[in-house]
Amino acid sequence: MFEIELKRDGEENLYTQIYEAIRAEILADKYTPDTKMPSIRKLASRLSVNADTVVKAYDLLAAENLIYKKEGSGSYIAPAAALKSNGDDHRLRILTSKNFSAPNQTIDFSGPENGGEFLEEYAWDLIFDRFYSEFKGQSFKKIEENKSSYFKLLQQQNQKIEKTKLYYSSEIQLREILSVIIGQNKELLFTKASNNYLFSSFYPEEFKIFAETEKSSASDRGININLSTADYDSLMDFLENNTIDYLIIGDESVAESILDWSLSKLKSLLELAQMLKFEVIILEYFGLYQDNQKIQELLNSKYKEEIILIQALSSRIFPGLETGLIYLEPDFEDEEESILDNYFLKQLTKTKNFSAGENLVNNLISYYLDSGYLEKRIKYLKQRLKNRKLLLKEAIKDHFRGVETLDNSSLFYLKLKLNQEINQHDFKVFAEKNSILLPDYKNFLSAEKSSELIISAAVLNQFSIKQGIMALAKIYWQFIS
Repeated sequence: MFEIELKRDGEENLYTQIYEAIRAEILADKYTPDTKMPSIRKLASRLSVNADTVVKAYDLLAAENLIYKKEGSGSYIAPAAALKSNGDDHRLRILTSKNFSAPNQTIDFSGPENGGEFLEEYAWDLIFDRFYSEFKGQSFKKIEENKSSYFKLLQQQNQKIEKTKLYYSSEIQLREILSVIIGQNKELLFTKASNNYLFSSFYPEEFKIFAETEKSSASDRGININLSTADYDSLMDFLENNTIDYLIIGDESVAESILDWSLSKLKSLLELAQMLKFEVIILEYFGLYQDNQKIQELLNSKYKEEIILIQALSSRIFPGLETGLIYLEPDFEDEEESILDNYFLKQLTKTKNFSAGENLVNNLISYYLDSGYLEKRIKYLKQRLKNRKLLLKEAIKDHFRGVETLDNSSLFYLKLKLNQEINQHDFKVFAEKNSILLPDYKNFLSAEKSSELIISAAVLNQFSIKQGIMALAKIYWQFIS
């Protein structure tokens, strides 16, 4: 494995020559993903070089995601290597038959990391290439309804709830469904410090103005955005004195969440919704991670007609895959019935009218379900995020004096309590100029002036957490002084 000829009298150092030779072979697609590489000692012996020379070469390859390392096991060819090397790859052209878009960054960290808000091990290209290497063209074929573990999962989700299920397989499809459900000239109410990624991506201009000025903005589309805290008394008071059409809540928040209320308070909210004729849209990010008993009970209660549930099934497990279910009342009045007809789960599974890209997704998730990998992925992801939050807290304690971390139920986010209020917009501009760790609040409707900062436990790896927090502390003290 690896044909390496070293020029010992050349200008280029030995570890760079080893790195470039291996890199060329990997990008030439000579090896299947997950192939084990020669051990450092074995390759060093074969090339008659010091082991440290091979270590440096492997480190360069790992930095480019061409290989990955398993502690105690060695190094392996990364699944995504060939996929990343060729922009005209036939597999990618097949994927264009599906409306598919890469995930937006929920928290954008500027500076040396410049990473997305997900764990790099769970990027779509890694998942796809590993799967494709085994099934190749079979990946895009239609599968029988009774043989698809994924279809069975979709049908079994909340089976006892008497609601119509719609299925979407991309953000574009979800956008189309919501444009029909919400319609035009509606009043939307959000709560602070809740992850409103879904709607901030659909109404970016309104949210941009809102996040920077804390004032609602009416657009040409007639969407009016309102903001309230998730405090029970404050929210109920707002609802009793204002007219809204939809209250949007989610199961992920870096502050108090409406779903943290007691069941009796939640039912009081829905009773008010019934009286005032508004609906509650619940966005459930972690439906595959755990059963939310409160949501289940509310959907089985006498107030179920006031609830629209959007269950995002894959986006937090396979970043880039936006699949999920939407639960509506069977008698939902749809003026554009032809649009929603395209998304009825029962109809879709009967006709199997999927594009090649959609068949790929269906087959891929079925494969992970059948192999028991999905459960392992979720368990691993939760533990990884938990560990990173602990490391973040330790780094903040050691390097960010005068700042404390606030506990919350979110897997992905952590909130810092500063020792004084800062202008969030000005701090963002100041941080950008200095190319330092930058929290972007577009998905958390925060006050213009606040003593809190939100950071993501996902974007920083365990090696950069300490440096990241030190950089953030430095720019914060510069800003307030």
